Amino acid sequence: MKLNDLFTMCWRSVLRNRRRYKAVMAGIAVGAAGFIIVQTMGDSVEKKMGEHLELLGEATVMKAQWRNDDNYHPGEFYMRDVKKLKELQHIIAVAPVVSLPAVDAFFKSNEWSPGLIGIDHEFWTTQTAKLAEGRLIGPSDVVGRKMVCVIGENVAKYLLRNEHPVGEVVGVGSLKFEIIGVLGGIQNNDLQRMIVLPISTAQSLFPGLYWIREIYIRVDDWNHVEESRELALKVLRESHPGYENGLELIYYPRRLEKVRSTVWLVKMFIYASLVVTVILGGLGITSVMLSAIQDRTREIGLRKALGAKEEIILLQFLVEAVLISFMAGAIGVGLGVISVNFLKGPLGVEISKAMLTLSIFMGLFFTLLLGIVSGIYPSLRASRMDSVTAMRFE
Repeated sequence: MKLNDLFTMCWRSVLRNRRRYKAVMAGIAVGAAGFIIVQTMGDSVEKKMGEHLELLGEATVMKAQWRNDDNYHPGEFYMRDVKKLKELQHIIAVAPVVSLPAVDAFFKSNEWSPGLIGIDHEFWTTQTAKLAEGRLIGPSDVVGRKMVCVIGENVAKYLLRNEHPVGEVVGVGSLKFEIIGVLGGIQNNDLQRMIVLPISTAQSLFPGLYWIREIYIRVDDWNHVEESRELALKVLRESHPGYENGLELIYYPRRLEKVRSTVWLVKMFIYASLVVTVILGGLGITSVMLSAIQDRTREIGLRKALGAKEEIILLQFLVEAVLISFMAGAIGVGLGVISVNFLKGPLGVEISKAMLTLSIFMGLFFTLLLGIVSGIYPSLRASRMDSVTAMRFE
């Protein structure tokens, strides 16, 4: 029998019995569609998930600083350090910070001693600080050395005692700054008691804030934190020869492990659900093929009596099983691609065309493999059937 004749016969047989196979095909299609969605959107969704999980501890944030030990160093970083760190792969934000632990601040007749820090706009990318009202310090504030500030919620509570401090003017020493924003929600505890200025303004007006003492660094994904830490340390050590041992780059490996384990559990649950769906689809193929063989026993016996070899019978039913699985996989791939393009908008993620193409081929390959594995036993059973017994079957 020619190969094209075999495929034509199997195709017609599948179409003729399509109602019998629809439930099985639906299960395989759902599994294939789910696989496409999870594989294609996995990286983007994982990053989004990471952003939310980092509210528990900013797992991808590192802080460069100097040790206070026998290895003396003036304790300062330079803007060239910031520039070099920004050039490293996987680093999405580098924020130089200048700070004072306490300053004399006043508002009308109220006095308090909050902390003072100078930052640029990338600082907000390295923190989980959220606005209660107003706006954050932006690039134009830094470039223009504007006399503006953002205050923490404790500063608003204890110094201003005002529910809406945006637009008010707060005094810091002999200087005055307009409040443009108030921090609130989940945030670093230190920021709650801080007055935050543009770094250019702080460096030009406060002698104690000229030198950069700390640099905050954010990595794009927790899987790249250790690698990025080593590269950042190498850059900083090369920039400060003779003081290499005084540098430290603080990060939080335990937080990383917690985030990774949480994401791993979620992904394993999803994959386990998909595997169960596909396995049930495979068992369904085996079941319906066995049922089909039972219904077509006399047909098999007649074909064998007319000289059909066992290999042809086996190949016929195996091809039918593969066609059922592959057709279901193709439907699932179509549903998966449509779902991915529909979901990327609401989820606010970008999909990788390379990953989408790879997941399509992988989905079709797995459904093809599923058809082969699920169809082997029924095909063997049909091919080994005795022709005389099959002809007499009622």
